[in-house]
Amino acid sequence: MTQAEIKLCSLLLREHFGEIVEKVGTYLVRTGSQPLRAVCADTGLALDQVRKALCVLIQHNLAVYQLQKRGCVEYEAQSRRVLRVLRYPRYIYTAKALYGDTGELLVEELLLNGKMTLSAVVRKVADRLTETMEGGWQRWVGSGSPDPCRLEASWDGALGSLS
Repeated sequence: MTQAEIKLCSLLLREHFGEIVEKVGTYLVRTGSQPLRAVCADTGLALDQVRKALCVLIQHNLAVYQLQKRGCVEYEAQSRRVLRVLRYPRYIYTAKALYGDTGELLVEELLLNGKMTLSAVVRKVADRLTETMEGGWQRWVGSGSPDPCRLEASWDGALGSLS
C-alpha cells in the first residue's frame, strides 16, 4: 500500500469516525495484523479507547479479527474497504435513482450505522419517513397555510349562505 493510500485512509477515518478511530485504523493499515496490547502500546491510547475504536471499525466492516493458534486475538484493518467510503455518495445516489426515497434512506442508514438487522433498518427508516411527513405537515400548517378543517368549515358556511 502506498503512502498516499495510507494518508487517504487516515483522512477518511478521521472525517467519518473521529480522531481515536483514525489513530487505531491508520496504525492497523500501516502495520497489518496486531494484537490488542500492541495496538494500545504503539498508539499510546488507553485499552478502553482502543477497544471502542476496534468495535467501530468492526461494526462498519473496516477491520476483522482472528484467533491465532497461540490463543491471541489479532486485529487487521481492511484498507480497501476504508477506501470504499469514497463511494458512499454514489451508493446513495444509485439507490435513490433505482428505488426512490425509501431506497436512499435504507442505504444511508446502513452506511451510517454499519452492520444492522433488517428489522432495525426498517424501523429506523420508517421513523425517519414518519418524522419527515409529520414535520412537513406541521411546517405547512405553521407557515400560515389554511387548515383543511377550517377550510372545509368556511366552505360549508359559504355554501349555506347561498341556499
